[in-house]
Amino acid sequence: MQAEAYIVYTDGACSGNPGPGGWGAVIRRGELEEEISGGEQLTTNQRMELRAAVEALNKIPAGEKVKLHSDSAYLVNCFNQGWIEKWQYNGWVTSKGEPVQNRELWEQLLELAEKLEIEWVKVKGHSTDQLNQKCDQLARDAIPDGQPKGEDDILQKVKSSASNQGITVDVKESRRMAVLTGGGDCPGLNAVIRAVVKGAAYKYSYQVVGFNNGFKGLVENDGYVIDDYTVSGILNRGGTILGTSNRDNPFDYRPEGSDYTKTGEDRSASAINNLKNRGIECLVVIGGDGSLLLAHRFSELGVPIIGIPKTIDNDLPATDVTFGFDSAVTTATEAIDKIHTTAESHHRVMVVEVMGRYAGWIALEAGMAGGGDIILIPELPFQYSCIVDKIMDRRSKGKKFSIIVVAEGAHPKGEEPLYKQKGSVKRLGGIGEQVSREIERRTGMESRSTVLGHLQRGGSPTSYDRILATRFGVKAVELFHEKRYNRMVCIRGNSIESALLAEAVKGTRRVDPESEKVKTAIAVGTSFGCPIG
Repeated sequence: MQAEAYIVYTDGACSGNPGPGGWGAVIRRGELEEEISGGEQLTTNQRMELRAAVEALNKIPAGEKVKLHSDSAYLVNCFNQGWIEKWQYNGWVTSKGEPVQNRELWEQLLELAEKLEIEWVKVKGHSTDQLNQKCDQLARDAIPDGQPKGEDDILQKVKSSASNQGITVDVKESRRMAVLTGGGDCPGLNAVIRAVVKGAAYKYSYQVVGFNNGFKGLVENDGYVIDDYTVSGILNRGGTILGTSNRDNPFDYRPEGSDYTKTGEDRSASAINNLKNRGIECLVVIGGDGSLLLAHRFSELGVPIIGIPKTIDNDLPATDVTFGFDSAVTTATEAIDKIHTTAESHHRVMVVEVMGRYAGWIALEAGMAGGGDIILIPELPFQYSCIVDKIMDRRSKGKKFSIIVVAEGAHPKGEEPLYKQKGSVKRLGGIGEQVSREIERRTGMESRSTVLGHLQRGGSPTSYDRILATRFGVKAVELFHEKRYNRMVCIRGNSIESALLAEAVKGTRRVDPESEKVKTAIAVGTSFGCPIG
């Protein structure tokens, strides 16, 4: 019977980077499990990640199979993508022409990789995996006391001890910013993270700390240094490598997540202390109206903030466009194109419900791009009689089908938007089905509704959103370099600028019924379900 492979989890932790650090590892084979850990007084997070792997693998006899799990993308990619072989071939010099740090540990890992059959596995930092959590706690518990308090103290200890520790530290890296993604996900978040990290590293040699799962990570000090290697290959990926949350308000915090009742506690002081203890000068918040409002509250408490506008709804004031919007419109347009053929084949009225709580931008632009016959948006309360008139007019001209695009926040004149109740949570939704039923009742035509929902948030970002997100991220780093805080990056025309955060979170940017786009839609025969003009 073949022996079981060794399962190894490794993790490193560091306060200051450079600063006191710890490493931990859990080694399991069958029912046998061993925990090991240790620390150094002056070190880096990368060194602790490598040290954990070296110490763990040294415990395993030669010739054995090992599955090593690490939340360090840098460590895993160095082996899985062949970076370490390139360094060795180039005389232990990186692609940037710099000496490889912690060379002695990398060399030990190479020797161990020749003796063992190792599968390198990347795990999400601080995930719900019990072994990963145990390993993370081992590393944190192993951090020695005596953390340096100020930047001058850190630099002094680096200068006096770096040579003994085998660490090369560029003093320019002492400036440090942090980034988190809050609220709903959308295409382009990874592109922004990538731009912030690369812009900070290549232009200024600054460090970036990423906090996991939005403000939850900030409160619980769940973050790590992200570098060029961490963000490699994420430009075209949807979602966010940092994770996100729209249910963790630091000012009304519940460890298990908010249920939208004010029963939590104010943990904002913990969040601020975590920033100070990590030597972070500025927090970059990538989010929509809710996340940026929380960011603004932190700015009022003295935290330097830079905001980056993210929302598929495109409803933030002070910017002409938010990244994620173009991708959502593209997804909705493609769906309308597909539904168009079904509507025409079956002579139906097809209702497509898209996102848009208080602003109808997605419905307007996807409706125009997809040839919607009727577009219903929150800014123009509709009347069923007007919708029926449009459908019957089309039928009288031999057009036996109609496409209705409706924003989730649209509502009949004199009525409130339609919500669905789930426990203590109320969410917009259901208007598409309601419109479909009412149209079928009033016209006798068969009608169907489709809710696109979170399809609009997923998938790869469009080229426009990738470029816009990159421009936003680089601008945020420039603002940090210039120490121009409490501002939100924005685009006006084709120029990337910034606006005061206090102004950027005032109100909602909604569709103007008198706008050129609305008038253009009307000019080609589109109805908005109500008399206009």
